Amino acid sequence: MQTSGNALAIGPETQLFVDDELVGAKQGVVRTLHPARKMEQPVLVPDRPWEGRRIYIYGSVHYDAGARLFRMWYNTRLGRGQQGRAPDLRSRTGDIILYATSEDGINWIKPSLGRHEFDGSRANNILLFDKHSPTVTVDADAPPDQRFKLACWDWAEGRNGYWVAHSADGLSWREYEGNPVLVGDDEILESVSVARHPHTAEYFAFHRRWGAVRGHVRRLVAVATSRDFTAWDSHGVCLSPDEQDDAWTQDEGQRTEFYGMAGFAYGGQFLAFLPVFDVIKDARGEPGMPASVAADGSTGLHAPAAISESGKEIDQAPWDGPIAVQLAHSRDGLTWQRFEDRSPIIARGEPGSFDAGCILCSADRPVVHGDEVWHYYTAVNTMHGGPMPPKTISIGRAGWRLDGFVSLDAGHFGGVVETVLLHAAGGRLFVNADAGGGRLEIEVLTAEGAPLAGYTRDDCQTVQTDSVRQTVVWKGNSRLPAGQPVHLRFHLRDASLYSFRIDGTDAA
Repeated sequence: MQTSGNALAIGPETQLFVDDELVGAKQGVVRTLHPARKMEQPVLVPDRPWEGRRIYIYGSVHYDAGARLFRMWYNTRLGRGQQGRAPDLRSRTGDIILYATSEDGINWIKPSLGRHEFDGSRANNILLFDKHSPTVTVDADAPPDQRFKLACWDWAEGRNGYWVAHSADGLSWREYEGNPVLVGDDEILESVSVARHPHTAEYFAFHRRWGAVRGHVRRLVAVATSRDFTAWDSHGVCLSPDEQDDAWTQDEGQRTEFYGMAGFAYGGQFLAFLPVFDVIKDARGEPGMPASVAADGSTGLHAPAAISESGKEIDQAPWDGPIAVQLAHSRDGLTWQRFEDRSPIIARGEPGSFDAGCILCSADRPVVHGDEVWHYYTAVNTMHGGPMPPKTISIGRAGWRLDGFVSLDAGHFGGVVETVLLHAAGGRLFVNADAGGGRLEIEVLTAEGAPLAGYTRDDCQTVQTDSVRQTVVWKGNSRLPAGQPVHLRFHLRDASLYSFRIDGTDAA
């Protein structure tokens, strides 16, 4: 039994059951992954000349509560040879960062920003040229001119790293001194997402690295941290495919890679949406493949797979295979674990659907809106190496109930979940649970494990609703005892427990 001296301190943020960090004991329950509910059609498609045939949410979506507006930073890739259409475009990839807004998160407007010329007109939503994978962080405590922070891959010649900048409005960007950061030598890293620790305010950059794993050079995930967004300390690779990931392979060249990672702070921990790429075919070096995508004798990773030596787009990437998104989790942002159930949390769609082939990548974090969580992802209707056309790349939206990624479930015979000893400010206990067809009671235990007088199971008002925000009441008392560490013991029957929260304030 824990003693009061080693109680786990928690704040008022949501506490999930993705792992057993908070669980001291459990019996008669199973942990269940809840795949996202997806909209049947994309919410954003490439329908502007400067978007070409593909758009990606290697980017960010934020909800501006003051303006009641969703804001999206996303990007496209036109390919080489487009400089004549856009005087400010320099890189061979034709990567462009774009901007869109929405009042409902479904119907999006691509505003005319007037910032850059394309095909002789400035009536477009272009923000930046030659940049990829824009992750935008809003820092309410920063000086006004640095309220928005941007990190993205920079294709400018000689930089070969990530570009960081700041803005007062999320539209006009000024780069920090010292670019590029997280320099990648000769690697093309591209993908990055940035999260901020809710307590320490430290920034975490989850970015792509290439590395050799069990005889194959693969896409991996690395992490770096920063206090000021400009000086970054690399902590190396934090996730790489294991033998279980490769269990499906049959041919020598097949393997599993991680296409990137959207890591974000959620409640009392970090979560991540991890795009898992099952490479069923690697055509680099095969006859007929352009030199720009052929193996070069070292890593073969130096050129974008979508550009040919003639300057035209290649309609087929050399890597082929499906991509779906799995769940990963961390308590410190540095050490990561895969969720025990490796089935997709964002699955590919049915054959013929807009996301049938790949969930290629996704926004750097989800949006919590009301009682739901929304997440925007890049959808591909073919596998990664499908020819374009018919390949289409668009942006879809996935969703869950609030905190609805994982639950602990009990059936008719009931189950019990008991937390480790917790030290929290006294306040109201809220549970997110589906007990609409069953029941849930919560008792409070002392550090020694004895039921606390007035907070026993019999004192608890039974929860028999499906609610993301249910106040727990014991004989009319809705506040936990203050000043002492306690265990919480949840008794479930035909019920699912998603999360709990202890709020020491008077507000719900």
